Amino acid sequence: LCVIFLIFHLVVFPRLGLVGPSDWIDPVKINAAWSTSPITFVLFNFVPILFSIALILIALALRERMQAGAPNLMQIVVIGVSIACALLLASALIEITVSPTIASAQNLSTRRAVTAICLGLMFAGDHALGWVLLLIGWAALKTKELPRILSYLLMLYGILVALEFAVHPFMF
Repeated sequence: LCVIFLIFHLVVFPRLGLVGPSDWIDPVKINAAWSTSPITFVLFNFVPILFSIALILIALALRERMQAGAPNLMQIVVIGVSIACALLLASALIEITVSPTIASAQNLSTRRAVTAICLGLMFAGDHALGWVLLLIGWAALKTKELPRILSYLLMLYGILVALEFAVHPFMF
């Protein structure tokens, strides 16, 4: 899923005029790209849907593995991943259902609002996911069920993802 995500961002979207982060909040460019290739965006928005399903399955598998050594942490992880996935799913579903109509009507004010809502949901989901990764790393250190270096990397990446909304260089 990460490879598919990168292919979209490095190969497909630049051909539609979406090169940098500022292009994703430009309503004219987004509407033009949606009008040009709506199926591309629908397919792209299936990535977070599949990613959310995978995250829930991974969290449940890790809970099964580490439940005995860190029951409270793993319970919080499952709750946190459920919240993160709900937010990411909401963002993707809003894009899939609303954006074709906005693009065909060329309604720039509605595009700005939908972009703000979807980015807000996405960053909130990423923030929750950051906490989930941090807690998984912490539980893995506590239970010694995962390699130590992986536990530290999960914690570090979790901190970076949790700070994504607040620290501009971490965005996107």
